Amino acid sequence: MSSYEFLIEGYDTVTSAVEKKGETFFVTIDNKVVEFYPSGDNLFNAFINGKRRLVAVARSQNGTTYVDIDSVLIELKEPSDDAFGSGAGDAGGEKDKVFAPMPGKIVKLLVAVGDEVTEKQQLVIVEAMKMENPVLCRANGKVKAINFADGDQVDTDSPIIELELAKQEQSD
Repeated sequence: MSSYEFLIEGYDTVTSAVEKKGETFFVTIDNKVVEFYPSGDNLFNAFINGKRRLVAVARSQNGTTYVDIDSVLIELKEPSDDAFGSGAGDAGGEKDKVFAPMPGKIVKLLVAVGDEVTEKQQLVIVEAMKMENPVLCRANGKVKAINFADGDQVDTDSPIIELELAKQEQSD
């Protein structure tokens, strides 16, 4: 059994456990067990609160697993000393760069060069696996560069947005 922490849309961190038996995954959250059954390539069926849900799963190159349930993006990663930052697209802890949480297409940029931004602010919407995923800012600062446009394909290795961190963020 593996233990994980997950972050829902950049806000709540919850600890869970995952156990695999055969092809079925048993996920324990707050002493409730949800069973996930394979339904296709990176797709699973799960019964949550008595309703069947289609769940999409993707793993990024940095080892983080993303789970999408009804347009709610859940980020799963091994617990670590530096725990979660402030949202999707962690990419090695670089707070001055904003990365896509998984390969996809930019649906909408929500900021422009020169805009002041705050931690946990939505900066861009990336569509992946037919779901729209908000990408959140990890620190306070100012948008220094936007490297992609609406409609562009992005991966997890190239920053979508680069920030000039606020002075107090630079010293952290």
